[in-house]
Amino acid sequence: MTKVQNPDKGTIDSLKLRIELPKLDYYDKDLLSNLLVINSDTSEIEKEFKRSSKQYHCKEYSFYASITENLRVSKDRFSDCLIILINSKQIESNYFTGITIETIKQIHYKVIELGILNCSLDVFLNGAGTDVDFKKDFKLEIDEFKELISGCAKMTKPSSNRDNGCTVFKQKDNCGIAWSVRKSSKYLTNPYLKIYHKGLEFIKPKDKGGSKEFKDTYLSNTDTTNIIRIETTVKNKRHFQSLDLGLKNFTLKDLLELNAEQINKIIAVAVNSHLLPRTKTMNFKTKRELTPTKRIYLNGLLVFTNELNYTIDRSIEILINGIENKSSKSLNKTVLKELYTDHIKDTNYDFKATKIDSIFDSIGWF
Repeated sequence: MTKVQNPDKGTIDSLKLRIELPKLDYYDKDLLSNLLVINSDTSEIEKEFKRSSKQYHCKEYSFYASITENLRVSKDRFSDCLIILINSKQIESNYFTGITIETIKQIHYKVIELGILNCSLDVFLNGAGTDVDFKKDFKLEIDEFKELISGCAKMTKPSSNRDNGCTVFKQKDNCGIAWSVRKSSKYLTNPYLKIYHKGLEFIKPKDKGGSKEFKDTYLSNTDTTNIIRIETTVKNKRHFQSLDLGLKNFTLKDLLELNAEQINKIIAVAVNSHLLPRTKTMNFKTKRELTPTKRIYLNGLLVFTNELNYTIDRSIEILINGIENKSSKSLNKTVLKELYTDHIKDTNYDFKATKIDSIFDSIGWF
C-alpha cells in the first residue's frame, strides 16, 4: 500500500467555475434548459446547484454544469455564463494531490471529452471561481482524532446562533466537527469549517453517503486508514479580498497559483474565527512562592508553550540542552515537569497527544 502523497499541504478541493458563453468555442445546448438563481451582487448561486444542473456521469463521480443568463461579471457588465462544479474526484487517482495548476489540465480534458464545453486551457483558467474549498490532510490515529474533536468542541467560542458554534458528529462511520453552515451569510466572520475522517468516508458505500466505490476504483493501493481532513470555504471575491492575500485578480489561474503561505492563512483565519485562543493562560493554578530560579524556569516554559506554541516535551528538551551531568539534567527535567503540572497544564485545554499539537501548529491555531 502506498501512503497519501504530500500530507499537510494545502490545496483546492472544489469550486464552482464560471466562464462566459461568448468565450467558449462550444457548449452543450441542453444546458439552456437548466437555469440557476444568482445573487446579482455577489454572483453566488442561491438555488441548490445540483437541482438546477445537468449531471454528466463518470465512473464513481460526476460533473454538474448549468447556464446562467445575464450574470454580473464585473461592476458594469453582464453576460450569459456556463457554471461547472469542479472537485478532486474528477482527477481520479490524483485525488489527494488536490486541484493544482497541473491536475486542472486533466479536468479541462475531461469536460471537453464529455461534451460539456470546448475552449482553450487559457480560457478555462481565466474563468472565475466561487465557493472555493481549501483542504489539508493529515495522518492521525482514530483515538487521537477523537481527542482532537473533543478538544476543539471545548475550545469553540460559545454562541447560540446556528451560523456560529459547532456541530460534532460521532457516528461509527462518520466522525468529525463542523462550524457554521455552507450557506451562511456571515462567511466573513464565521466561515464554514470542517474537520472530518477521510478514512471512515472511504470504507462507507455511496448509498450511505460514503466513497468506498471511488476508493476501490482509483485509490485501491493507497492507505487511507488514518487520514483526516480540514477544509474551509471561501465564498466569493469579497471574501477573498477580506483575507488580504495580495490577489489583484480572482481567476481560476490566480487561485491555483496561491502559495503555501497564502493557503495556510486562509485556513488559519477560519480556524481562529471559531476557536478560543489555543495559547496557555498566564494565570497560575497555585499562588505558592517560587524561588528566583524556579520563577526563571517557569517564565521560560511560558514563553515556549504560550508564545511559541511548543509542546511541553520539546520545551523541556530545549531548556535542558547543554547540561552534561546526567544527574543534574534529570533533576532539572523533573523540576520543569513539576512547574508545568502545577502552573500551566490544564489552565486551558491540554491535549494528551503531541501529534495533535503539531497538527494545530500546521493549521495556524494561535
